[in-house]
Amino acid sequence: MLTVKLVADPYPPYQFEENGRIIGVDHDVITESLKTHGIAAETNLYGWDECMARMSNGEAEGIFQITETPERAGRFLFSDRLRTARTLFFKRAGSVIDLNGTGDLVSQLSNQRVGVLSGYSYNPAIDSLSDSCKVERGSSEDLLKGLLQNEFSLALMDYGVAVYLMTRLHMKGIASVQGYEIPRALHAAFQKDLVELAKLFNAGLRAIRESGVYGEIFRRYGLESL
Repeated sequence: MLTVKLVADPYPPYQFEENGRIIGVDHDVITESLKTHGIAAETNLYGWDECMARMSNGEAEGIFQITETPERAGRFLFSDRLRTARTLFFKRAGSVIDLNGTGDLVSQLSNQRVGVLSGYSYNPAIDSLSDSCKVERGSSEDLLKGLLQNEFSLALMDYGVAVYLMTRLHMKGIASVQGYEIPRALHAAFQKDLVELAKLFNAGLRAIRESGVYGEIFRRYGLESL
């Protein structure tokens, strides 16, 4: 059986190691997509910079959970959309905080304190919030804990990560805020010369979507497929 060497950065519930095995939503989707053509995936997890370095020096044939940019498109072959990442605001359950997705976000957040990940760029509107409005934390887990401890009124997080952590840590009393989200298309990417592999992967991805396997994988981790 042909084996493809893939890399990704650890990011539960999408790819992570558990009991000596790499599992996760994106990992499982990619594995099943390749399996439809009798291709095995060998995934190794590294920090993002190391993943990109291994792609650059040819040690890896593919990388996943990656956004497409003009610079990256010049270096790699991008797959069809793997999934859409959703970054949402979360609040303490019962808090009367609503957002108007068509209104000016900065003015709506002017009287709130918002927990964000340190060093992470969200989008121009979020990044432009004043320092008095933003409270930085080093991890998504710290954002949820800070929210429950009333250190800020809102936390901006990836939907899947929030659901995973709240389930694993038995956190209750947190709800998502309707009216605003940051969607981001994510892909797998392959070395430029692996044209046939990229085509087979896309065909496999379509096949598992149509068969329902794609949705089953998301439900396995307590998430909705997008």
